[in-house]
Amino acid sequence: MQMLWRQIPPPPLAPTSLIYAPTPVPALFPPPRPFTTAQAQLQRREAAARRARQELFRLRALRRQVARREAELRRRRALRAAARAAGRARPRRVGRLRYQEPALDVQLSHELPESLRVLKPEGSILRDRFKSFQKRNMIEPRERAKFKRRYRLKYVEKRAFRAVTL
Repeated sequence: MQMLWRQIPPPPLAPTSLIYAPTPVPALFPPPRPFTTAQAQLQRREAAARRARQELFRLRALRRQVARREAELRRRRALRAAARAAGRARPRRVGRLRYQEPALDVQLSHELPESLRVLKPEGSILRDRFKSFQKRNMIEPRERAKFKRRYRLKYVEKRAFRAVTL
């Protein structure tokens, strides 16, 4: 049977006593017993062997835990490398605007002519080259320049239109 040892707090001071004499406190752990009999030594050896076996089981669990952690780190490293490779394939941000992929110029099946000899090319070579330069970070992506007039338009009514009234 195993005894649990604990420290007992000292009794509170009496209000009338002015001198406090400390009371002896029992130890937290029992003092080590000397090896007296062969049977006690054998029990202690068996207990030590049992603890060592338990530690071996703990080592296996630790090894499994370390292997799991390393597998998780390898998986994260692979994900990071894949994200980095995908980032290298994407165009960087050169100007204040982001690169936008151009829409594919395709004709639907009902828009296609009967003969492929009559097929007209779609899209613009110049626009494709411009988008290719933007994708390869050779020029920055830009918006189309907005046309601004220097003066307001004057609306004038012509005589021919002024005469027609119903």
